[in-house]
Amino acid sequence: MKIAIAGCGKVGTAIAEQLIKEHHDLIIIDNNESHIDRISNYLDVLPVNGDAASAEVLTEAGVDECELLIAVTDSDAANILICIIAKKTGVPNTIARVRNPVYAKTINLIGDDMGLSFVVNPEKDAAKEIMRSLLFKSAGQVETFVQSNNEVMTFVVKEQNPLCGMLIKNLSKFIKRRILICAIKRDKEIFIPNGDTEIRANDTISFIANRADAVFFFKKMQYETGKISDLTIIGGGRIGYYLAEMAISNGIPVQIIDQDSDQCSSMADLLPEADMFCGDATDINVLDECGALKSAAVVTCTGSDETNVLISMYLTNKCPDTKVITEITKSDFEEMLYGINLGNVFNPKYIAADRIITYVRAMEETVGNEVQSLCHVIDNKVEVLEFKIKTSYPYVGQPIQSLSFKKDILLAGITRNGVSFIPGGNDTLEMGDTVIVTTTTKGIGRFGEIFA
Repeated sequence: MKIAIAGCGKVGTAIAEQLIKEHHDLIIIDNNESHIDRISNYLDVLPVNGDAASAEVLTEAGVDECELLIAVTDSDAANILICIIAKKTGVPNTIARVRNPVYAKTINLIGDDMGLSFVVNPEKDAAKEIMRSLLFKSAGQVETFVQSNNEVMTFVVKEQNPLCGMLIKNLSKFIKRRILICAIKRDKEIFIPNGDTEIRANDTISFIANRADAVFFFKKMQYETGKISDLTIIGGGRIGYYLAEMAISNGIPVQIIDQDSDQCSSMADLLPEADMFCGDATDINVLDECGALKSAAVVTCTGSDETNVLISMYLTNKCPDTKVITEITKSDFEEMLYGINLGNVFNPKYIAADRIITYVRAMEETVGNEVQSLCHVIDNKVEVLEFKIKTSYPYVGQPIQSLSFKKDILLAGITRNGVSFIPGGNDTLEMGDTVIVTTTTKGIGRFGEIFA
């Protein structure tokens, strides 16, 4: 598919990297020459240096031949304008990144009139992801699926946990529920386990189950399963706003710390139910005075990766019972910090890229809407994909134990006729099934690609 991307900052680059792996033809448009040089040096794209909000630039770039234009510049207004112009030039599908809460509400009302196919809001989507984990205290990450009632959850195995030393193949006998461990982070290694993998203390584990079985599982391990009792948000930006709004609507008391007095005043007006504190959260005395050290959960989302990391490192050491969630936006910085305990780490650009990639995959006629959803777990290193089987593959109807899968692939769940289950070796794949697959291999776009 031929696709144009306007804006090659963090989100645009993340999208381009994934789309190139999936063999799409890309036109990249940006008015920052250094951005264009950087991305064209390592990705096979057609670079265009210019203002994508100009009809002349779009025409000269050849976007009229594209099936999709994705506008992810730093300006919401520019993204909306670019999509409108692209639509006028003949591009059938357009996606705009819209981050401002005021714009986002407007787009919900008139998005169809503007011809927008899809709108993505990285900060709001990140807040939704964080909120899911806050509603389940012991889970570091909670992801839901389009068709399945299964969820993927992440947690850390504590010392003296009854799972320590257990082989995965013996888990179902112990839990007496359908739980499938699909990925493990151990020290600095992330891998897809098998039945003979031993669970160890301090492992970060992702597993798939329905909500009832997940609750039973956590209770069996004596983990808390309810929502957090209160929340401290450090940083009054867009993520802080969206997250506070969601938490308040779920009955969770919220306090927000920000050192910008104007930002504090603005947030106090927008969220009168939240307690606002104006101060520097890198000051231990401020954290103590605000009660952050006694909060059930703390989210650091100041807009500065360095500040977020510094505060989170202190909190994970000082307050081991506090659920700490850290925003990191720079991929290279995230790699440098790999293995350091920062609680649960999230990156808005990956969340936004996942949503857009899922949309792109669904557009492809050759895929036939096979990919229903996509998410990343465990430091964004593991892909969890939800496929819909619409093609009569040769392995349809065959026992799973007789099939050969590629390395680092795990068949994690099946939904058939509205009923979801964790598959066993004697189960089969059938036409119309929705199948959940976990893998450390990036770029899988078709169900048939998981087989050896």
